[in-house]
Amino acid sequence: MKNKISLLIIMLISSISSKAATLSETIDSFFKPIVDNFLLPVIFWDPIKAMGFDVGADVPIVVVWLVFGAVYFTFKMNFINFRGFKHAIGLVKGDYDDPNDKGEVSHFQALTTAVSGTVGNGNIAGVALAISLGGPGATFWMIVCGLLGMSTKFVECTLGVKYRDIGEDGTVYGGPMYYISKGLTKRGFKNLAKIGAFLFALFCIGGSFGGGNAAQSNQATIVLKDLLGLESNAAGALIGCVLALFVGIIIIGGIKRIASVTEKIVPFMAIMYLMAF
Repeated sequence: MKNKISLLIIMLISSISSKAATLSETIDSFFKPIVDNFLLPVIFWDPIKAMGFDVGADVPIVVVWLVFGAVYFTFKMNFINFRGFKHAIGLVKGDYDDPNDKGEVSHFQALTTAVSGTVGNGNIAGVALAISLGGPGATFWMIVCGLLGMSTKFVECTLGVKYRDIGEDGTVYGGPMYYISKGLTKRGFKNLAKIGAFLFALFCIGGSFGGGNAAQSNQATIVLKDLLGLESNAAGALIGCVLALFVGIIIIGGIKRIASVTEKIVPFMAIMYLMAF
């Protein structure tokens, strides 16, 4: 009886894995022409080469735009990325916590929730990929861009707080969709505000499925399969189902449950990340 159940489970997982592979190929065939013909030529267009200069490397417009914005905000905010560093540490330590403050999570929980989405996919896989493509020198530019990017992050968070909504039950609603909509509407760009907020929310959903879920779960699956010596596609499907179950249990509880989990896990993740060096 047990053997029959085990066989049934294996057959079910194999069926799910086969369907998942077919679905993956279908999705890839649909989006590949869009990405290759429309997105890549725009996002990775090199303005420096277009002007006839050659700096020995590709400099896509998306990098130029992000760096330009970070430099602008650094000067506009009087080098807040350096001046506010001590204050930021105090916030994380809880020096400014007030039980009467409106909000669903503490300052530290807000930090760990944000960090939970970057340690791994960004700080580990992203850095490794950058070094493999650009060599050790890529580390220097990542540090420079990271320091400048702190000003951009400060502006984003400030706008998020300024234009957020707080429900009667204390639930906080906010994010780029809100400050794009409210901020541009306030300045007379009502139609642009609606379009911008809608597009951000739409692309954010796509990014969460791709960079947020698919990439990270794929990394975890590859590592676990390698460590456990698993080679079948069924093993990957099983690992994916287990990951989805655990993630579902956490995120269905809302931001409070997410924050309560990340405040315990993220410090351990950060310590392990530093020890790995």
